[in-house]
Amino acid sequence: MLKLLATATAIAGCGFFILTGQQPRETAVYTAAQAEVGRTEFQSTCGKCHCNALLGRNGEAGETPTVDSLPAGMREVVENAGGQVPSLAGADFMRRWGGRTTKDLANRIKEAVAGFKPQNADEDTYLRLTAYVLKSNGAQAGSQGLTTATVVEIRSLNK
Repeated sequence: MLKLLATATAIAGCGFFILTGQQPRETAVYTAAQAEVGRTEFQSTCGKCHCNALLGRNGEAGETPTVDSLPAGMREVVENAGGQVPSLAGADFMRRWGGRTTKDLANRIKEAVAGFKPQNADEDTYLRLTAYVLKSNGAQAGSQGLTTATVVEIRSLNK
């Protein structure tokens, strides 16, 4: 009986070392190229309201670019929101979006920029913008591009 217990303990110990030696697979859902093009597209459109640092607006004086410098349609949207534009990076963003999926975010970005589309916008434009927002929140790039079929919880990308 003692020999059986010793053998079972040894087997369990080996299993423990095997499991602790395995590293969790990192999830990467976009490519670096997607995020880089997305950054350029963001700066030419979304960055005007959300600011290039993706931190949004609080309706405070001195925010750059100033609300007055925005094109008329964008200025009206920001003014009608009391100068408030949500952040797309950092703790506030993760509180709002961490439990949602990459597909949810891509759809929201597509909806949000409907009135201020980047030049020659297509489905890939919104995926590149989404990749840039994910990158700005700590998600790592990989070898597979973000697609409309990608459905991954956003907070899982930052582990």
